[in-house]
Amino acid sequence: MGYVDAHTHVWFKEALPKDFFNNDSGYEYTPPSINDIIKEMDSVNIDYIVIIAYPSREIWHIKEDFPINMINVVKDYANRFSIVGGIEPNKLSLQETKYWLEKQYEAGVSGFKLHPVHSHVKPNAYREEEGGLKQLELLYQFAQDHELPVIIHTGTSVFLKARNKYADPIFVDDVSVDFPKLKIVMAHMGRPNYVPTAFQLVRIRRNIYAEISSIPPKKLLEYLPRLEEISYKTIYGSDYGGPGVKGISQNLKEFLSINISEKAKVDIASNNPKSLYKPLSELR
Repeated sequence: MGYVDAHTHVWFKEALPKDFFNNDSGYEYTPPSINDIIKEMDSVNIDYIVIIAYPSREIWHIKEDFPINMINVVKDYANRFSIVGGIEPNKLSLQETKYWLEKQYEAGVSGFKLHPVHSHVKPNAYREEEGGLKQLELLYQFAQDHELPVIIHTGTSVFLKARNKYADPIFVDDVSVDFPKLKIVMAHMGRPNYVPTAFQLVRIRRNIYAEISSIPPKKLLEYLPRLEEISYKTIYGSDYGGPGVKGISQNLKEFLSINISEKAKVDIASNNPKSLYKPLSELR
């Protein structure tokens, strides 16, 4: 039994646009090598990691070809990586939205990510009373039809151009109701301001999953003292590549040391992520 780190930003230099390194996000990122990442994964029995390769024009100067580029970079290690793509629905036409969803799906993404705080769009902006953004509706419908999960960022972001008014997980509730067969992964569980809302949504909505990346493992039970109640639908991730995360191996070691049952640890860090995300080798 191996583990899965289901939320990383392990972005390899070969997949990044040149102007990525001239961004004014307020955060400097040094891309790792594939071999170093695999060695670190092997040191803690991680079978594969999920790389979130989402577009963000405002923060990173990255567009919708990014996940395809990432897949091409890691294709020789297809059993060790799972790539999540995404679109910025408020930056594309309907035709462009359809094109990129299909292109990413054909390339082998295992899901899509929406980052409301970085893209400046509410998760429920497809609804008429929220602006009727048809491109966003198309994203959810496409993912539901193709049985792919959608990760939605909840909680605040420290990056300079992030707009945290979009961070509230309550907007995800509409998505759950309107797309009942869509598997929705609520990244970061609304930390730090909205954790109670996120926890309640995971409890009452069958198709919303908790995802605990970027919450320091040593503080996880402070944020979520009833974590074990939702362990059957909680996903482990480190958010490595993001600010403050020590490393893939260190984060997993700290998670495995927290005071919950061994069954809950195995479900959260192995069984549950494996049920949602497949490595590239199983998608081609």
